[in-house]
Amino acid sequence: MSRKRTQALPDIYKPKRRLCSAATTLASNGQTTINVLHGEIDNVILNDTHTFLNRLRGLFPADKFKHKLPPIVLKHQLYGMMNDRTKVDQELNDLRKHGLIKLFKLGPEADEYCILFTSDYEEHVKQTMKGLSISPLLIERFSSNVVKKCQDVCVTKETLMKDYRFSDSEITQLVKASVITVKDIGNWWLAIPNAGTFMKCFLRGRKAVLTMIRKCKYKEILRKDLEQRKWPKICRLGLIYHVHDIIGGELVHCVQTTSGQLLRLKE
Repeated sequence: MSRKRTQALPDIYKPKRRLCSAATTLASNGQTTINVLHGEIDNVILNDTHTFLNRLRGLFPADKFKHKLPPIVLKHQLYGMMNDRTKVDQELNDLRKHGLIKLFKLGPEADEYCILFTSDYEEHVKQTMKGLSISPLLIERFSSNVVKKCQDVCVTKETLMKDYRFSDSEITQLVKASVITVKDIGNWWLAIPNAGTFMKCFLRGRKAVLTMIRKCKYKEILRKDLEQRKWPKICRLGLIYHVHDIIGGELVHCVQTTSGQLLRLKE
């Protein structure tokens, strides 16, 4: 006797309950230990979040920025690829504690963060500071102390001067190089040089992809059809990068249909 198997799927995946999943659960469904990846870090425990982070990193078109920007991943893009935000946050924290990644405040919203692999950030900082003729010793001190040891997204003047022993003039040079930016009196954000260029391209691209969906009938489109659309050359980050952005940023509803994943613009 045959049994009919039914599968109930909700029409709309509500953001805080379930997000669109970019892939099924990894075959490993666990953690893997390796010796070295994206830096000189031994015995790092890798997880699902690291796998998806690497995938998003690969979408970043560094060549279109003439390699003047490191691969930048937005934290909410990961939320759109995994169903469990708490798991993402926990696993990102593990990766950060091991020194594999760094988080940066990006944008005006309180919860807007981006992620860089530490090795990518370190290389970007060194190249930027060299281009500004900053002393090699100061570059090395910033790299070995702040980049590799500071796990927070900001740093205080007291920490810079007492713990890392930077002078006022050296802090001024770090500000000039845009590796730290003012948060408030006596506090700085750790920063990504040339982040303004990224934000300009990012906001332009987000607007373009949302406009595409808005012009569709009922303001909705199958994801696979959207990803095949012609993308304006002026939007350098690429369409797939922005699809992950609008899903993770909860700018669209995701509906599973027999034809595939449907993206419906939120009003």
